[in-house]
Amino acid sequence: MSGLFRGEVDGILSDITFFGDHFQWETLGTGTRSRVPADSIVAVIPVGSENILLYLKHEGDEGGKDKKNISLETLNLSGLPPSGFFSKYTGSLPPYLAAPGPEGASSNVHIVLSTLSGTQGASVFFSNALKPLLSYLKLKAYEVHETRSAETIIELAKDVFLPRALSGHPQTIILLSGDGGLIDLIKVFSEVPEDAAFTKPVVCLIPMGTGNGTANSTGLLSDSTFGLSSLLRGSPKDLPAFRVRLPPGSMYVADEGRERIPVADAGQEADIYGVVVASWGMHASLVADSDTAEYRKFGVDRFKMAAKELLHPSDGSESHRYRGTITLVKKSSTTGLEEEHLVDRESHMYVLVTLVSQLEKGFMISPSSEPLDGQLRIVHFGPVAPGRAMELMGLAYQGGKHTEEPEVGYAAVEAVRIRLTEDGDDASERWRRLCIDGKIVSVPVDGESCIEVRRSQRFFCQLVM
Repeated sequence: MSGLFRGEVDGILSDITFFGDHFQWETLGTGTRSRVPADSIVAVIPVGSENILLYLKHEGDEGGKDKKNISLETLNLSGLPPSGFFSKYTGSLPPYLAAPGPEGASSNVHIVLSTLSGTQGASVFFSNALKPLLSYLKLKAYEVHETRSAETIIELAKDVFLPRALSGHPQTIILLSGDGGLIDLIKVFSEVPEDAAFTKPVVCLIPMGTGNGTANSTGLLSDSTFGLSSLLRGSPKDLPAFRVRLPPGSMYVADEGRERIPVADAGQEADIYGVVVASWGMHASLVADSDTAEYRKFGVDRFKMAAKELLHPSDGSESHRYRGTITLVKKSSTTGLEEEHLVDRESHMYVLVTLVSQLEKGFMISPSSEPLDGQLRIVHFGPVAPGRAMELMGLAYQGGKHTEEPEVGYAAVEAVRIRLTEDGDDASERWRRLCIDGKIVSVPVDGESCIEVRRSQRFFCQLVM
């Protein structure tokens, strides 16, 4: 306990107590006791002799999994000491929210609501939490963009964000989305020539996706404010990215697997950039298989459901062995030069390259990764019995202990090269899919095609964290 004070809460005289993990008050006369968890406090705003405490309330939703049940609540406090428990929650509007827009534009602050992300709670979260917060902060100059389709963020980036970045104008994008929204922005920004003048946008991520790998790995979900506390008290840092070089003929798989969209012009290699994960094998398959309206309503549990079908096919067949060669490119500790190491097996079950530590809350896929450290790491293992595969993945929920098991390869790399050798009936497109930050890409098999995942030396935006 850090102190006992007598003051007013919403105009009612109360005994107020500060604990390390919560703020509590007891109304004089009635003895009614109430509390606010410390990790749900978004901000404390001084107004004259009072302080307005803003916090998120998770109504009837333990853990706040459903963003539609979250609202911003306020308490008016008076008679309290000016510093102490609340000092870390107070502060002025950060410069990336306060700067004016370019000439002729109303603001340099854009709010993007990805309406299809996760359990589709972005619009409600904006209305119930973010919009009231900005009102209390007296921030009125911002533009709201609500997605109408899976292409809306790409269109916004091309039509609005990119021209301003090329003109040298700072801008802030408050992105209510999963990791897919980030990769849409980066897809457009990466098309800019490397030598072009480009002012990196500042991105404030409010995680609305299913896995939220970026948010979980950078600490944006370390409290219960869904990134609102970082929005106000964070600082922008360069967001590392990786580049996936794809062979000619690669296709985006969209619309629940029914549509094929060329990644590049016919006969051309293509580069896709990501910030979280690139995978082939079981991880890519379960992400692709679970990307349906029927599966998405189960939230993060959809991945476990898809994994069960992959490991125990309903037709009674064995789980698939993904065929190909994998080459790890590492930097020599003595010469500093790149060296190639061929993985000694021709069939695989799990191949995942990542820049982050967690793919979802508690799923520690790469325990050595630090926030925004920019180091690529690979996690991979060959065909194992279905029960053992589930056991290995279960160990990822125990602080990443799967990386200590003898079947699992885990290493820091400069790049990873994958050459698929699926043939015969096994050449089905189902086994030639990659997952790049939730986007599904199918690649052809012609015996010569190579996929390379490599850390990019370019930074396309800054992330507030």
